[in-house]
Parts: sequence; C-alpha cells; structure tokens
Amino acid sequence: MRAMQEHEARQEDKKEMDPMNIKQFIEATRQYLFELAIPQPALETAAGKDC
Repeated sequence: MRAMQEHEARQEDKKEMDPMNIKQFIEATRQYLFELAIPQPALETAAGKDC
C-alpha cells in the first residue's frame, strides 16, 4: 500500500514538473536565439571589406 502511495506522489510531482521544464527550455532557447540575432560588429566589418 505504501509503495502505491509513493508512486502516486511521484506521478503528481512529475505532472507539476513537466510544464516547468518545458517553460525553462523555451526560455533558455529564446535567450540563445536572441543572442544569435544580435548584430555582431566583427562580422559586419568583415563583410564590408573588399577581398
């Protein structure tokens, strides 16, 4: 009986954690992609040079 209660408690914890993990993943991805989207001066000057 106790094992069943522990299993149910773990399932409830997992239900609460899944949306939080998804939110954290989305936020981390957004920050990473935002950093990639910021214009980088070193790349701009290299593109402007004649080769």
